[in-house]
Amino acid sequence: MKILLTGHLGLGNRGCEALLRSTVMMLRGRWPGCRVLVPSVHPAADGAQWPQARDWGVEWTRAPRVDARLANWARACRLAPSLAAAPWPLPWLDDDAQQTLREADLMLSIGGDNYTLDYDLASLALFTGWAHHARRRGVPVVLWGASVGPFDAWPSVGRRMRRHLSALNGITVRETASLEVLQAQGLGLHEAGPRVQLVSDPAFTLPAEAVRLDPHWPQGAGPVLGLNLSPLAARPQPGEAPAQARRRFVQEAATFIERLLRREMVRVLLVPHVSALDARGQVAQAIAPAQDDALLLDEVMQAVGPRPPLRRLPTWNAAQLKHAIAQCDAFIGARTHSVIAALSSGVPAVALAYSLKARGIHRDLLGHEDGVLDVRDLNAERLHQAWQALCDRAAAERRHLHRRRPEWQARALAGLDTVEAGLGRPASIPCREQAA
Repeated sequence: MKILLTGHLGLGNRGCEALLRSTVMMLRGRWPGCRVLVPSVHPAADGAQWPQARDWGVEWTRAPRVDARLANWARACRLAPSLAAAPWPLPWLDDDAQQTLREADLMLSIGGDNYTLDYDLASLALFTGWAHHARRRGVPVVLWGASVGPFDAWPSVGRRMRRHLSALNGITVRETASLEVLQAQGLGLHEAGPRVQLVSDPAFTLPAEAVRLDPHWPQGAGPVLGLNLSPLAARPQPGEAPAQARRRFVQEAATFIERLLRREMVRVLLVPHVSALDARGQVAQAIAPAQDDALLLDEVMQAVGPRPPLRRLPTWNAAQLKHAIAQCDAFIGARTHSVIAALSSGVPAVALAYSLKARGIHRDLLGHEDGVLDVRDLNAERLHQAWQALCDRAAAERRHLHRRRPEWQARALAGLDTVEAGLGRPASIPCREQAA
């Protein structure tokens, strides 16, 4: 059996890597002989970052890209939102893409938040369009470990997504909030539609990969705070230019770190989770500088100045970064999967949330949103307050995470039941949602 994974473009985003690795391992655990077709913008770089991939049955294929038609259409929809109610354009398939679909026995749409409005409409059309192409060729499609919606800000998109989701062979979602979005659209409430299942994020099952930490670990005594900062958290305030917002964010982060180092004897480990750089610091992936965590963290280090209790990790792979995060006493992260790496390792964490997914995961796992800090108007004082609150609940939270970890790993694995059901279950609605 060959399983095509879409929604993935490359391993520059270590969160995408965590999803990919854990999903492949889960699939091979259920179907040991399966081959996994994985789209990639840079197959050589991805293969170097995950050298054991072929041992796990991975075959790299050419990644689908947003072509000019999709990009132009998305721009037109922003100017005239009513266009989104008309038929959506389909992504163009070259010979390689068509061959990949001919080989596939099943398609899993992964990527976490591709079925939301967190990105532009062209991205949503790309991944739903690939699902449409697959189903038109008789390939079952399952949405895997995803966040879905909300689509309230764009009702015509919400209506189209309901038709699209109703036509899938199975849906697994990683937060109760996404399940509620589906149920509000009438999905998962009866037998007529696709099977809908609440799971946990697949990355909760990702095993850590041991790597030597000593040369990169903060020196001195005191607890170690792992800190991931993302350019996505450096949001401009009204009337503020992006470059100015970034400088302000860097200075606020530096002020927070300096307070930890000088007044509280806390060591700080900076953790990049999205970067174009490989472990040697060489550019290997298609990540724009404006989206690169490592470059932002280097600016923060420069603003603080050289201090032995402050270090930045190399741009290791996702499993190696998880090993380092697991050794921290606490963690604050902007990238969702950096926080998942902490929580799944039993490390108390704060999520710097720029979307609903961080809130949903915290609420489901911990029963509250105390560990969620909105990135809007983020400053040194709010970061410090979040750190102090995290210290107050850290011991109880660590016990809670260790107690629930087996349950959440089992919840992730349970999604394979929906995949298996989807292999033999026809879609409830004919394959026409893209053009309808």
